[in-house]
Amino acid sequence: MELFHTSANKIEKITTSGRYGQFLCFSENIYEMSACETVGYKIDIEDEKIIDAGDLFYAENSNEILSGLIADVCEIAHVDSDTAMELIDGSESIWNLDVDIDNEDKAEIDWDIQHISAKAANLLGYRGVSVRDEQGTCYMIDMLGFENELQEVAE
Repeated sequence: MELFHTSANKIEKITTSGRYGQFLCFSENIYEMSACETVGYKIDIEDEKIIDAGDLFYAENSNEILSGLIADVCEIAHVDSDTAMELIDGSESIWNLDVDIDNEDKAEIDWDIQHISAKAANLLGYRGVSVRDEQGTCYMIDMLGFENELQEVAE
């Protein structure tokens, strides 16, 4: 599968810091989400290395393996564990829940849950996860140590 990432800066090294840690967001199409000049990248990754968020809890022992992440979502979203699992697998959205969280904070939590979904995929042995957001399908791919796979493309 060929996927694309757009960055405001040239990527030299992937770290675990930042909003999504070691994960970069990719799309099936080249996209532009910045008014400034950007650098485009593509990777080729096998479909089998990516799990759909909706399938995360069908993996063997997934509830046990992902229990820490479920607890994290319970805490940040003020929900029970069943709802936390629905948020992680994308079958529910923080925007649809009647929780006492203002919209600015919901946006932050929504991004945090995308990151948690990527970490869940990683814990289950996948390199990435496909999630859906306001832009369509987003692929969160673990790039730590895989910088050499990023191929710069002309936009």
